[in-house]
Amino acid sequence: MTYKARSRLHWYHWELAERYGLDESIMLKHLIYWIATNSMNGINKHDDRWWTYNSVKKIREYFTYWSEGQIRRILKSLVKKELIIEGNYNKHAYDRTKWYALKDEKYWLENYNPVNEIEEWKAKY
Repeated sequence: MTYKARSRLHWYHWELAERYGLDESIMLKHLIYWIATNSMNGINKHDDRWWTYNSVKKIREYFTYWSEGQIRRILKSLVKKELIIEGNYNKHAYDRTKWYALKDEKYWLENYNPVNEIEEWKAKY
């Protein structure tokens, strides 16, 4: 099963889209989801932060409507706006997969945690 088949619903907060841009808001929500999931599963914690990682090619499997160039631009924009940080915690030096963490992890996980929103949504329907 591909990422696309598992992840058909993409959502964002309109206030984040107004503040940071629509593409950035969608990507930010995606990163928050995976960081929250990793936190709940107790994986990918480095330097007192929870991280997620993926190549641009793999991210594109989630977001087929964006090119790899657009994904790189969106991620760079989030770094420039100081919403996320990049790291490298790969086991092999030749592996250049980027890792991403939330700059203000506590704020984002407390206020925009999509895992909590999914559970609330399921409870309504």
